[in-house]
Amino acid sequence: MENNINMELMKKMMVFTRKAHGHRPPEPPFGEHGHCDHRPPEPPFGEPGHHGHRPPEPSFGGPGHHGFRPPLSRERLLVEMAECPEGIRQKDLMEKLHIGQSSTSELINKLEDDGYIERKVDESDKRATLLFLTDKGQARAAEVADERAAMFDDMFSKLSDEEKQTLSDLLDKLLAE
Repeated sequence: MENNINMELMKKMMVFTRKAHGHRPPEPPFGEHGHCDHRPPEPPFGEPGHHGHRPPEPSFGGPGHHGFRPPLSRERLLVEMAECPEGIRQKDLMEKLHIGQSSTSELINKLEDDGYIERKVDESDKRATLLFLTDKGQARAAEVADERAAMFDDMFSKLSDEEKQTLSDLLDKLLAE
């Protein structure tokens, strides 16, 4: 339960930060095709499509600044896909992650080549393709989610439950339209 509170606080803080810097807030849950309507999109962790250089990813990541590993775009995509066990369309994933079509396609192709995701025909619309995590992808998504939870737990460990609630209420007030 503590973990859920910390995760929600972090999500709100990230939405507030994006909003304060002129970025559009996350889109409402998509449901046009019935996929993943049950969850609101999680705000992004990093800015995908970043054209800076990063070290090679032989182990699917690497050390970051200040002693924790920031999730890479690949890892973020896996975590988002894990929230959609019934599959997700590339377009919906692109909108959920707020990244461009070419970046999404590149990430999906690399993850598919590495065995983390697979494509299947959408049984409800044979013209469409759904993306699914493989067992390997599900395992990595779970690892990343655990790393995030540990980071958030550490980040908010100095706050009491009452202080966390106050922070949540204040963020809600700041985010209100």
